[in-house]
Amino acid sequence: MKRTAQISVVVITLSVILLMGIAAGEGILKILAGPSPLSDNMSFEQAEGSYLSCQVTYPVASYPDEYYTGDPGRVKRKAYIVYDEGRQAFFKIIVSKEASNDLDRLLRAANMSEQTKEAWGDDLESQLKPVTVSGSFTLIESSDAITALSESLTNTNFKGTEAQRAEALAQSSWYVLDCGSIRGVSTWEYRLCMVVIGINLLFLLIALICLLPKRAGKDFLSKNPGSPVTLFLKKQLPWLSDWCKKGGLHQFRTAFLIMFLMAAGLTAIGFYLKYTVFYIIIVHLSLGLLIGQIFGLPFLLGIGVTFNPDRLLKCYSKAFEKLYPVQTEREAIAQNLLEADDSWVVREQGKETCACATLGERYWIIFHESGQIVLADSSRAERMYSKTEIMHFRTGKVRHTYTSHTVYVYYQGEEEQTSARNAFVFKSEGAAGQFMNLARKRLGDRAQTVIQELPESKISYS
Repeated sequence: MKRTAQISVVVITLSVILLMGIAAGEGILKILAGPSPLSDNMSFEQAEGSYLSCQVTYPVASYPDEYYTGDPGRVKRKAYIVYDEGRQAFFKIIVSKEASNDLDRLLRAANMSEQTKEAWGDDLESQLKPVTVSGSFTLIESSDAITALSESLTNTNFKGTEAQRAEALAQSSWYVLDCGSIRGVSTWEYRLCMVVIGINLLFLLIALICLLPKRAGKDFLSKNPGSPVTLFLKKQLPWLSDWCKKGGLHQFRTAFLIMFLMAAGLTAIGFYLKYTVFYIIIVHLSLGLLIGQIFGLPFLLGIGVTFNPDRLLKCYSKAFEKLYPVQTEREAIAQNLLEADDSWVVREQGKETCACATLGERYWIIFHESGQIVLADSSRAERMYSKTEIMHFRTGKVRHTYTSHTVYVYYQGEEEQTSARNAFVFKSEGAAGQFMNLARKRLGDRAQTVIQELPESKISYS
């Protein structure tokens, strides 16, 4: 499952990189190269589709080009009719409302009288300073856009001469420079594709590194193959491998579901809003892939860490050694646990959690998916009881409830505060009840004095 997940990451990331490269590669390369100056001998038709910059010196009219959705009185983008003296032609420029101040300054300065120029004095040069804009030219084909343009030329706010008005109205074809965009897609949206490609390259590199053959290390279980500790840990391998396989498969499906839903959902929104297929791929699909991969790909890469039986066995071994540093003592405990057959074992397996408890004649142990173990010496048990604990907590506005069923074992002289030392935690009440029944059998006559029944077994925390 680990290798399958890593290969899946390679296939997914390569597919996304290829798709984004085909759809947005040209625009990304133009952004990386920067806008080229619009040369004097280049016509608007020849400039169409290229990423260019040009200097605006003589706007003659302006009008609102787009309003904010849901707020028809608030202008989002403004259009300017600009006269190009070198080409003896007019063209349209679209800029955001926030970037329109400099063009408004030039528009106010259009056909400025000599008296007004003298009044400005030394500040006149700053008022007439050209504005550099960048974007790509496209031919205006929409009849509504042509109508709005013609209306701006005929109203009283036109700042050019009457000869220029007549020349503009007679112009047969119009081109528009959409500032900050290439082929109708803004530069920040192309940069979004760059981020998607970059993240996919990073995940691809990680997956390829994980797939590289690693130097075979010595299996820690082969150091002492006949040791009771080794034999007891090997005994856990079948059920642990089965849980890791099922848990990894669940996480594998979850990751793909997250990525698919995010990409499909935002793509569907794009079609609902009737955007072009090109725009949907560049913006909606790339954004959906970005969000989906940020949440989904770590699931795939994490399968080899979370659901790795060898790693968990190493954690159990280290935890065992930490509790009982003396090797002879560990081997005696493991031997006692080895003598317990499957009738003394309690297992529960969930999609993300698991627990396996073994009750030996003297020692009781439980393994958890976190790599932690709890080990109790039943011969020292003075009292034990089962408790259902319900914890309520919030993440933002969402309220969560976590329920656990815990069997506490206390040694002689231990206070309530040290209960976590020997706490056998289960997710299901049935598993906790089975553990208590087996504990009664192991304790024999001592069960009547050691096992206590709490008058109220459910404790709630908020």
